[in-house]
Amino acid sequence: MEISLALTVFLLSLTLIYWISATRSPQIPGPPPHPFVGHTFQVPIVKTWRYFEKLSLKYGVLRCSFMIVVCFNKLNAGPIVKLTLAGDDMIVLSNPSDAEELLGRRSHNYSSRRPLVYAGKYLSKNLRLVLLPYGEALKRQRAAFHQMVQPRGLRSVMTGYQTNSCQAVGGYEDMQDTVSLRLLMDLVTTPTDWSHHCARFSASLVFKLTYGQQLDDDGKDLASLEDILATLMKDFYPGAHLVDTFPILDRLPDFLAPWRAGAQRKHLMEAGLYTRLTSEVRTRMGSDLGLECFAARLWDQQEKMNITPEELAYIAGSAFTAGTDTTAGTIEWFLMAMVLYPSTMLKAQEEIDLFFSSDTIPGYSAMNDLPYCFALVKEVFRWAPVAPAGIPHCSDADDVYNGFTIRKGTMIIPCIWNMHHNEAEFPNSYTFDPERFLKSPNDSPNSLTEGHYGFGFGRWVSPSALNIATDFPCRRKCPGQYLAAKTIWIAIVRVLWAFNIEPCRDASGNVMNPDPDDCTSGTACKPNHFLMNLVPRSAAHVKTIMLGLEHM
Repeated sequence: MEISLALTVFLLSLTLIYWISATRSPQIPGPPPHPFVGHTFQVPIVKTWRYFEKLSLKYGVLRCSFMIVVCFNKLNAGPIVKLTLAGDDMIVLSNPSDAEELLGRRSHNYSSRRPLVYAGKYLSKNLRLVLLPYGEALKRQRAAFHQMVQPRGLRSVMTGYQTNSCQAVGGYEDMQDTVSLRLLMDLVTTPTDWSHHCARFSASLVFKLTYGQQLDDDGKDLASLEDILATLMKDFYPGAHLVDTFPILDRLPDFLAPWRAGAQRKHLMEAGLYTRLTSEVRTRMGSDLGLECFAARLWDQQEKMNITPEELAYIAGSAFTAGTDTTAGTIEWFLMAMVLYPSTMLKAQEEIDLFFSSDTIPGYSAMNDLPYCFALVKEVFRWAPVAPAGIPHCSDADDVYNGFTIRKGTMIIPCIWNMHHNEAEFPNSYTFDPERFLKSPNDSPNSLTEGHYGFGFGRWVSPSALNIATDFPCRRKCPGQYLAAKTIWIAIVRVLWAFNIEPCRDASGNVMNPDPDDCTSGTACKPNHFLMNLVPRSAAHVKTIMLGLEHM
């Protein structure tokens, strides 16, 4: 009798525990917070993605502390980790399927941004597209940005427009051809300045596309734009400034908030530059009816798209800032990978040499003939993503995902580093191994960006198929991804064709390998300067480069 009663009480208790567990949303796992401030001072500003990686490994699976039968349905929830910053929730996603569901399929609820006082209100005056919260301004500016980067009608710099944006980027190839040849010549002339040459390569291309002119010879515009980029990469990320974590600090008077004047000075500098460049385009449009560039297209469509001159200047500036640092950084990571993994360089060069001798420079027509090179570029994207911590999103309403409640206003961080270094998907993920991508039969030019989560989440929708005034989708997927990927491909293949990339040696002859962890930190990251030798493969290669430039 006593045994039966005890068993009944046990089963009733178990049922009650299970019912409570089933009716209450489980808590997203995460480290224990500090009183009042939560995890505010636990999240490092420098190399945040490394901290997210540790959290994912430690807290990424919700574990059961009592009966397995009680919460078996909540196990294996995936690497989702929750932090609290001064009372606000932050969720870090490390699984691509979670990010695709929330930021792709449920993008209507996760396309916003958490307001940033420093970078948004004062530095950008709420004009910068990447920082705008969900709303009419975001939809209007994003529609304008998509229309701007579509190759349609850019006659003077592009040919052969097709409605499919994945194919249409082929129209940029003449310009990419010219600028990549200049990169090779610069590397021949002053190989130790490789970082500067990579920056100028990407800046020259994007500047020409955006403003329809070459960068000035004295380098003043390039220097100003590089200063702006350096500022943005540091100031954008949450936690970079205390006022973004504790917005109440914005109520302080100016003499107690010197950061406010600093942000406003930066705004005046960048707004002045953006406005001058777009105004120059408008002036040239009066005398050059055939002028075609991103800014000219914005001026042509300004009234239709209902954007102000200030918004126009920042939209054009966003095209430059979005494409320059990321492209240059990716090429620099490629150079480091070749120093650390010389066998991959040799394999790529062997493949290139099958089709191109020293008197023939590789071009886009060979993309499908160079599968190893194609895989090598994809591996660069994976091995060293230039935005490893991801770009924060924000939820517009309460939501439930996998049983977890996500509150309105929660910051969602898609940690690209964790996704690209998932051992289940990418075994030996810290090793640079292009052959991991040779298993896929899809080696078309468009697949350069597939499987690389730094380009965003969700299905691409061409704005040409939509009424941009009413139903333009607000997925934050990179609209210039195909242009960027093909630009990087041509630069990498041509550098491999022209140069041997070798490590430096110390006085004793020992190899001095760079450290992949020695990199910048911020929204975008690239290697800090490291030593290497860029050696032309032959005098004939150099001669071919010079002849190619003469005929441009």
